[in-house]
Amino acid sequence: MGKYIEVPDTLAETLTGDEEELILEAVDNGFSIKLRSASDNNRQNFSLRHLLLPSLLAWLMGLMTFLLTQKSQISFTGDDLISVAHASTVFGILTGFVSFILAYRKTPHALARQSWFTKTRETLTLALTYTLVTLAVTVITFYIMRHTFSGVSFDPVTASLFVLAFSAIINFVLISSAVSVKVSNLIAMLFITFIGGVLVAMALNNQRDWWQFNFSFLGTYEAKRHWEFNLTLIFSALILLTITDYLFSEFSRSAYYTRKSSVVRFFYYLIAVLIACVGIFPANSYSWTMTVHNLSAFGIVVCIIVLILLLKWLIPDISKEFLVFSAITLGLLVLSAFLFLGVHYLSLTFFEIIAFVIAFIWLVMLINAIQDLSQSHRRWHLKLVDMTPEETL
Repeated sequence: MGKYIEVPDTLAETLTGDEEELILEAVDNGFSIKLRSASDNNRQNFSLRHLLLPSLLAWLMGLMTFLLTQKSQISFTGDDLISVAHASTVFGILTGFVSFILAYRKTPHALARQSWFTKTRETLTLALTYTLVTLAVTVITFYIMRHTFSGVSFDPVTASLFVLAFSAIINFVLISSAVSVKVSNLIAMLFITFIGGVLVAMALNNQRDWWQFNFSFLGTYEAKRHWEFNLTLIFSALILLTITDYLFSEFSRSAYYTRKSSVVRFFYYLIAVLIACVGIFPANSYSWTMTVHNLSAFGIVVCIIVLILLLKWLIPDISKEFLVFSAITLGLLVLSAFLFLGVHYLSLTFFEIIAFVIAFIWLVMLINAIQDLSQSHRRWHLKLVDMTPEETL
């Protein structure tokens, strides 16, 4: 008597033949079953040449740079323009950016039938997003090392080997990110990009008392460093466009997808464009751009309210829990507007922040809800049964 896993007919039909082998893996608090061929493909994505070639290129550029300086010692970190930290950051990030693009172009989503413009936009947006996040982590790491290894230096050859090691790590991170892009990862990147960019803009304009004006002040010419805030909005819009493409390319293959569902996709595209317009057209005083800025910001709220009101009709199979959450979201938006316009309890700045946070969270939660519907047709209930060896024949 032995234990066997019984699979439903719908799952058995997806297997191509008897040669298919399944691998059972323990994942966190559960188990994951995958085809051996898929597992082999994942290992091929990390072939040695994909990692070695860009790392060796970064090492060669670092070595040539160090030799051209004609210095006997190269600083590990510090204020010197030519150092291991600077060379590793520049050459590692440059080769990593290219490595990400080359690796991403071979993923199933990138190979799917899409327009050249969409593929290019997605590839560049993802490459820039992951590269910038990796760059930020790299800069912070070397900043810590600067205070840990103060005054350390090496000869040019040894210094170039450190460049090789750090560049290999950077390329590994970016290549692994490229071959594992999914909606949940993109949502995390959206949070990191948006929240990180806004916090940087707030910190850089702290002495300007921007909160006494409005949230949009961070992007005006009166702000000390306005381009960070505007670029954050534009880049966040591009990430949202990419998330929408990923989400609906999978949702369109689900049994829950209908023609009406494409309206939700349109609204996400429209919201992304409006977010970009908020960044492209700053709220400069006595300028036509302020009108466009305000209309774009108002349009985002209108789009979300319309989506909430029509959601049950557009996606009939959406969960009741999310419909309740949507009703609460709408109530909070109305309440915040009343506290600002009705009783003047909230200032303009805090009203803008609260309304934007509420709307942003609802958009992300809707993405998760749609993704859950998309995955439902790819989940099967397996049964563990007792069978004798004779019964398996």
